[in-house]
Amino acid sequence: MIISLVLILLLVIFMAFFIGLNLSNACTFWFFKTYTDLPVAVLALIAFGAGIIFALLFILVAKMRAPASDAEVRAQKKLEKKAKAEEKLRLAKEKQAEKEAAKEAKKKPAVVE
Repeated sequence: MIISLVLILLLVIFMAFFIGLNLSNACTFWFFKTYTDLPVAVLALIAFGAGIIFALLFILVAKMRAPASDAEVRAQKKLEKKAKAEEKLRLAKEKQAEKEAAKEAKKKPAVVE
């Protein structure tokens, strides 16, 4: 945990240093209006934020479109797992019954005519 905290702190320091050195770099940006003398670092942060928003939108749309098939697959896997567990239990009971039958056979001597 302390290592991740140090790494995050180093990342923040690097970003602050990068932004501080690039404040003099400006560019023009058009988004239904022309914005002039916009710092490059601010534009990069805006682009990063827009990317996060669009990624979340695409994830939400994908989850809304196919939840039924995911639920069906999960239900099928659950049924298969239950069937495997029941089969394993049945085999264990059969094996136990065979062992008990073998013990009973050893206890009772065979009847000879």
